[in-house]
Amino acid sequence: MWPVAIFLMLVVAFYWGAFYISVIAWLNAIGHLFRGHFIRSSIWLCIGCGMLAWWQGTDVIPDPWDFDKWLHGSAVIVGIGALGTFARFYHRQGQAVEAVPPFEPAPVVLNINIELNTSSHADRRAVHDDLAALASALRGAIGTEQGPRRISGPTIIDQ
Repeated sequence: MWPVAIFLMLVVAFYWGAFYISVIAWLNAIGHLFRGHFIRSSIWLCIGCGMLAWWQGTDVIPDPWDFDKWLHGSAVIVGIGALGTFARFYHRQGQAVEAVPPFEPAPVVLNINIELNTSSHADRRAVHDDLAALASALRGAIGTEQGPRRISGPTIIDQ
């Protein structure tokens, strides 16, 4: 008795899983279509159509030509989804190009004068100040904002 019950439970679980996959495939196809994911939507649509064809089938073993027709039709549908995705991408790129004004580089003139004392008793603080002035001049020439503040405490230059 138990083997028959186990077999019947497995058969019911198989058909329940097939029905679940069918419903989820159609819901995913509609959801991805509304979000604009055309390739994903077309793949889920093909799975849903395949499950619908499986439910409508009369043969216990489907004809291989039926599967071949479904596979070719699915390839066409996914190709149309890919074209839709490309069209959406091309349209967005055109909008982005129209929104950005053309780049016109401004002339930059930068004069850097650093005097380093070559003696062995060079003032490290003066070198540090000169390098800080150079960094400030470069930031101003590049047009970026000032970097993070210096952390208080000894550094390699101060030691």
